[in-house]
Amino acid sequence: MYSRVPARRNILVNTSSDNQVKNSTFDNDNYPVWAGFNGQYFSSSQTHQTGMTKGISEWRHYSPLFNQSYMQSHIGNLFVYTEDPYNVDGFDPFDPVDRAILIYGAQAWWDNVNSGTTNNNPDRGSNVVGFFTNGTSSRIISNTTLSTIQSTASFSTTSTSQSCWCRDTEWQQVVPVPDSATTCKFGARIKVSATDKLKLRNFAGIYIAEDREPTSGTFERYVNYFGVRHTNHTFTLPTGSLSTAQSQYNWNGMEVKDTTQNIRYYTPQWVTATEHAMLDQDDYEDWEKVEYSFTLQPGTNRDISINLFFAENTYYIHNSVTGNTGGFQIFDPFVEFS
Repeated sequence: MYSRVPARRNILVNTSSDNQVKNSTFDNDNYPVWAGFNGQYFSSSQTHQTGMTKGISEWRHYSPLFNQSYMQSHIGNLFVYTEDPYNVDGFDPFDPVDRAILIYGAQAWWDNVNSGTTNNNPDRGSNVVGFFTNGTSSRIISNTTLSTIQSTASFSTTSTSQSCWCRDTEWQQVVPVPDSATTCKFGARIKVSATDKLKLRNFAGIYIAEDREPTSGTFERYVNYFGVRHTNHTFTLPTGSLSTAQSQYNWNGMEVKDTTQNIRYYTPQWVTATEHAMLDQDDYEDWEKVEYSFTLQPGTNRDISINLFFAENTYYIHNSVTGNTGGFQIFDPFVEFS
């Protein structure tokens, strides 16, 4: 899934002077591995957490790929020292220094670990939209170029599996929006190492989500994102106003809500998706800053979420294709308001 790779020696510095994201340099020395509870919140005082079911201070884990129980799902991440990017942080329990996060895929469905939830199921949760708490109704398809997902769909069908992705590693943070804010700028320093390139159909990136529940009773999500992909792949994710299968199987995940409790899953009925860029990984073999701006939805008492994700093509997962998934490195993800 991942192999340790060197990076050119350069000391990273904070990206934003007005960053509203907490623990953006992952310096609280948390090191979750393998499996975690979706949506569980860990405060800034929770440091030196290492192992399964542990978390990252101020961040919430999300993955629809359950690998340990019906509540515990896949975590694919390592941390890289920013002072010496040749070295991966090796689970030192008392070393609170700035780090970059490296996220990667799962390479298998993990249905054989008795999680109680079938991952190999393209239309899992197809009768559920809106907010819910049962992970068995979360969509394993997190993004797709398909316009419909049939109840008889199978990942054994190559055309289906190659047209779908599972965001099997994702970290979310909810960020309160000032009532006066009209614009959001988001980004990070990012890297895809020359010796750890993304597999052809995989992609990764960062997205911002805003949720609305209009009086009509429908559930809407506004998504602004950028992605990084393989140089030789040319898929196009659906953007603009999405409904039916394209909204329910694109950008589902955890709800946007500011709470210290476990938050709920969310499958939107309507999505407005804006792609700011789909970047070529070959242009990011060393650390580069990326940033994009968009107009916020109006209102007061608003929250957004910033989400760091790795999207693995379901063809690779279904067929347990050998070889590394590739890794996406992120340092100092930021959100600024104006």
